[in-house]
Formats: sequence, C-alpha cells, structure tokens
Amino acid sequence: MSSELERLNSELPADDPLNIDKLSVDYEYLIYKIKDYVQSIELETTQICRKQKELIENDIIVEIIDKNIRELKNILQKCDELENHFDMLDQISIITDAFKERLDNVVKEYKSSK
Repeated sequence: MSSELERLNSELPADDPLNIDKLSVDYEYLIYKIKDYVQSIELETTQICRKQKELIENDIIVEIIDKNIRELKNILQKCDELENHFDMLDQISIITDAFKERLDNVVKEYKSSK
C-alpha cells in the first residue's frame, strides 16, 4: 500500500464502524492505479511502435526487431496483469453487493424493532 493511500485512510472519520469510507477510498485508489497503469502501458506501446516503424523504414537488422518483439510481449504481460486488476474490480463489486444486502437486512431489522 502506498503512503498516499495510508494518508487518505488516516484522514477518514473514526465514526464509520462499517468502514464504508475506507472501502470507498480503497476503491478510488485502485481505479487511480489502474488508470495510471493503463497510461504507462499506452506510453510504452506508442514508443515501441514508433521505434518499430523507424527500424522497418531504415532496414534495421533482425536482432533489433526481435528485441522489440520481446518488449511487446512484455507489454502483453502487463495487459494480462491489468486484466487481473479488472477481475479484482469484479470481486469488489460482488463484495459490495453482498455488503449492501447485509446493510439492507440490518436496516429492516432495525425498523422492525422500533
């Protein structure tokens, strides 16, 4: 966890026993990190594509093209990692849906106890 996330979490109100505010901050931080990760992949991809175009235009040797292919495979691996982040978001959605259902039940029980 980064120090920025820890700082944000430390600023949350203490009167949140269900940690909804913390969940919200953690979710926003995850979205921020994913966006940042996508931007870095985009930048690397653009640089590699430009480099590849220059190499092809200048009849550069096969070794350099192979190096670029390795770099592109590395980017594909990062895309796989990004897909894992999206899977984590799906899991968060499932957790929050279950949490919402539990909260609804608590509210119903509270109302019926009045």
